[in-house]
Amino acid sequence: MAQNLNVIGLISGGKDSFFSLLHCQANGHRIIALANLYPSPPPLKNDSPNENTDDLNSFMYQTVGHTLIPLYAEMLSLPLYRQEIRGTAVNTAKEYSTIHIGLDYNVSSSTALDSDDDGDDETESMITLLDNVKAQHPEANAVCSGAILSSYQRTRIESVALRMNLVPLAYLWQYPELPTPIPREGGLLEDMAAVGIDARIVKVASGGLDEHMLWENVCAEATRKKLAKAMRRFGGSILGEGGEFETLVIDGPEGFFEGSMEVGSEERKIVRGSGGEALLTFKGGTTTRRQRRQVHDRGWLEKLSIPNWFDRGFELLLDTLDQDREHAPTLQSRPLNKILSSKQYNWTDRYHICTGRWTTRISNLSASHVKDSAQAQLKEICRTLMSLLEHEIHRSTADIVFTTILLRSMDDFQAVNQKYAELFGARPNPPARVTVACGKTLPPGVKVMVSVVIALCPAAAHQHLHVQSISYWAPANIGPYSQAASVRLGSDDDDAPAIVYIAGQIPLVPSSMEIVTLERHSGQAERDHDTATFRLQTTLALQHLWRIGRAMDVSWWVGTIAFVVAGEDDIRDKASIAALAWSKIHVPENLVEETGRPTPTNETGFDVWNERCIDNRSFVTGQENVVLPDFSCLSLIDDNGAELSVGYPVVPQFIAVEIAQLPRGSQIEWQGLGVSRGAVRIFETFQEDGSSITACSVASDDKIFGFISFGLSSTQDNLVDQIESAISVLRRRCKVSGTAKGHRIAYTSHEIDVTRFEAQIVPCRSVWSVRGEELAVAVLVEYEKEAE
Repeated sequence: MAQNLNVIGLISGGKDSFFSLLHCQANGHRIIALANLYPSPPPLKNDSPNENTDDLNSFMYQTVGHTLIPLYAEMLSLPLYRQEIRGTAVNTAKEYSTIHIGLDYNVSSSTALDSDDDGDDETESMITLLDNVKAQHPEANAVCSGAILSSYQRTRIESVALRMNLVPLAYLWQYPELPTPIPREGGLLEDMAAVGIDARIVKVASGGLDEHMLWENVCAEATRKKLAKAMRRFGGSILGEGGEFETLVIDGPEGFFEGSMEVGSEERKIVRGSGGEALLTFKGGTTTRRQRRQVHDRGWLEKLSIPNWFDRGFELLLDTLDQDREHAPTLQSRPLNKILSSKQYNWTDRYHICTGRWTTRISNLSASHVKDSAQAQLKEICRTLMSLLEHEIHRSTADIVFTTILLRSMDDFQAVNQKYAELFGARPNPPARVTVACGKTLPPGVKVMVSVVIALCPAAAHQHLHVQSISYWAPANIGPYSQAASVRLGSDDDDAPAIVYIAGQIPLVPSSMEIVTLERHSGQAERDHDTATFRLQTTLALQHLWRIGRAMDVSWWVGTIAFVVAGEDDIRDKASIAALAWSKIHVPENLVEETGRPTPTNETGFDVWNERCIDNRSFVTGQENVVLPDFSCLSLIDDNGAELSVGYPVVPQFIAVEIAQLPRGSQIEWQGLGVSRGAVRIFETFQEDGSSITACSVASDDKIFGFISFGLSSTQDNLVDQIESAISVLRRRCKVSGTAKGHRIAYTSHEIDVTRFEAQIVPCRSVWSVRGEELAVAVLVEYEKEAE
């Protein structure tokens, strides 16, 4: 997907935008133009530098040193386009949406800023700028930014880029958290120094930093030490992510920079502000061209630090999956199943609504009576959903936090996805989602089935993570779904526990958005190619789940589903590998939290906009490293209700579900349900009439999750009665009060009488436990404590 893009480089003059351009080129992309936004009043008409003291103090744009920006055209031998910044920060939310500023999402670039209205949001200035670039370079199809930790900046660039059909690239996103091949004490700043970036400090605005640091090279070791000392004493980010300082690049690696900038001391003037703030203004500057042989030098590519694919813990996991195969669960022989088929008890597009204290579930929305395409069926499903939201649930699509889409064939994915996107329009945070193809196990005539989770709490109490930029961190979600969404159990308390719904994760290489293969990973094929490929895909997709979980402050998994595509001959092996991976990553001695680099004090930090303007914590963990799994949040409850210490490894619930197809031809997709900031009580597993019952509760039993499974050998013809009996036992064991049935999700390859069992149904080819037993059915039951 991300191969050979023609990139517009958004530059401010700062270090991050230029370092990100180096990574664009290292990933095979071509930089065709530079683009910059400057404050009003504009520079002189001849674009010659002048002494303009304008500093917008904007969270979006760096403007210090903007008079020197024209020099970069000669320094990089690239065309430079500039645009005056119009308006102010009208939309001050962390996530940007044109809804908040009264613009249509598909606003034409030619009319985005067609007046002198000061009420325009400053973000929309990028529309006019990029429109001008595209007019001169119609081949442009991507835009690159230097966003590292700021969701405020990233979401605004993504909004503009996607409206202009440009792929957003942010190769530095979460860079300080990623493993590098050469761990350096100086982190990102030392990585910049290694390739020859010379970035001078042009503004200081933090305790411990004064005007004596102006014009120092921020990448130099001596300067890095000064910054680290100041940040340790006064707090802040050594990368300047909190506005502690700003930089101006005057030189870079030979072969990328064809010249350097020279600004003499007589051309620089210090302007002092309040609270110790100081910045430089410039009367002028010149460029010095390199010799021709230096211009074509590509040696910097060998010095550029590109993050490894795997964190250390997952690198070890991948190694042990092969070594520990002899310890994998012994899978039982597989008898013929009573696969869900045309009988399905005369399916009549029955949907099921279950309402709790914090969420409402609408399950099994289908439209088999529509005999046209899957897209046509989804259109009817959306009509039904919108009616239910408006007239029965009294909520909107903005309150949907998770969606399950079951297709008959993955061939319908694109058409269905297009229609599905219309539900959410310009909203910046669509629900997290899992999409799988069930094949012939779907009821007859059903080409698509949809189930949704709707948050009943105020919008401020459910949060999303929606990263649409291509980076090294995790796959970009360019489309109508977020990586994750959470629902807080207590709308008035910011620190209340939350349930986190994480979208299905497939093994895409984040930097290229292509499915990982052995050849891409190691450059060679192994003898056991298919199994080795599945182990690789299992590990990478699981790491995506982990990184997103950590970004959402998940400390424990309620459970996970590994959707697996397999044949009759290899489903046993694949289910075994997935189960082994899930078990191994929860063994404490195998957990490795290091990212592969020593992180300087406060290299990462809170999202700046959250910290200063909204008073919420960033989704990214920041200064507090989230431990996942965090065994300290657990307690074990025995048969008598007594609380026990966690004296042995505890593995959260797991099932492997065999389905027909996954997106992009993937062989595995991990879906997770996590807990953030909450104590978790785990009830010991108990057996009842052929079933295995496990349960856990969150936040003083505000939320109770039960897992019930039946092996093939214990399944009788009256499967619904067996399930209901086991649920009754679960309620007594966990002391569930009230009369609510709770929400149920049944993963099954057997026929279930949907007229008698109200549940979300996920029909599949087979289901497997973490112990390697093939199951007839696995049921997740969820109860929410009733309001007192």
